[in-house]
Parts: sequence; structure tokens; C-alpha cells
Amino acid sequence: MPPRASRKRVLASTALTSLLLLVAACTAAASAPTVVLGSSAYAGRNGAGWGTPHPSEIFNGGDPSGLVTHIHWSGWGGASASGHGLNAIFRPNGGYYDKLVTIDLRAYDKGRCTSHGPLAYRRLSVREPSRPGGPVGPWQAWSGSKSLCSFGF
Repeated sequence: MPPRASRKRVLASTALTSLLLLVAACTAAASAPTVVLGSSAYAGRNGAGWGTPHPSEIFNGGDPSGLVTHIHWSGWGGASASGHGLNAIFRPNGGYYDKLVTIDLRAYDKGRCTSHGPLAYRRLSVREPSRPGGPVGPWQAWSGSKSLCSFGF
């Protein structure tokens, strides 16, 4: 076989192999399971963001302290995901501060809420300051919840 024809076959073979590897990588990425935050059943009918992937807003369905908006996540789909958003906090003598504070979120405990449900982060820890501009407090379970899988806290 002439050297020119051999070189063309090697190039064609390399191009085909590269194409097959690219298709395999895209297929694997497309079939990777989507991870959601808890279950849509977590906060009942008035809740928001639960059971969805990397929600930009979550709401318990109760008072303003149960609403976090403008959430930005990093590491979503990994063993844990970190986020931050804006949240209303209580004043010591009642009511809420006029200014929203930055709240840190950590979603973890990846598993399934039901045997056939999607992969979900089943726990959420948060920390925020006790007053606008104050130091960030310790990590604690979101609304005291042990699980984000079912209604109730």
C-alpha cells in the first residue's frame, strides 16, 4: 500500500475514534442522574423549590424567614453542594429587619426520598448572621428538619 493511502487510513481511523469517544462522553453526561433538593412533598402546597435541581429560591410556605431568594449553588450533583442567597431574619423584639442578610446553605446526604424517586439531597444546613452586618452564626439544620423528604419538620 502506498504511504499516502496508509496515512489517510490512519487519519480516518483517528478521526473516527475521536468522534466515538466524544459521542460516548456526551451520552454519559446526558444520562447522569439529576439531583434535586429534597422532595416536593417537603413543604406542602405552599412551598417552593423543593424537589427541583439547584433551585434559585426555596420557601417553606410559612413566614418570611422560611424564604431564601437569589440562591447561587456550586458543586451541585456532587456529594454536597454549597450555596448562598438572601433571607429575612427576626428582630430580637419581634418583626423582621428591613435589610435581607446573606444566608449560607449546604445540601448533603445524597440518596433517594422514595425507592423510585430521583437522587436528592436529603438534608440542608444553613448559617446566617443574627443581625444585618453581624458575624455569621453556626451551622444548623434548615427549620430544624432532620430530612427534606416529607412534609413536616
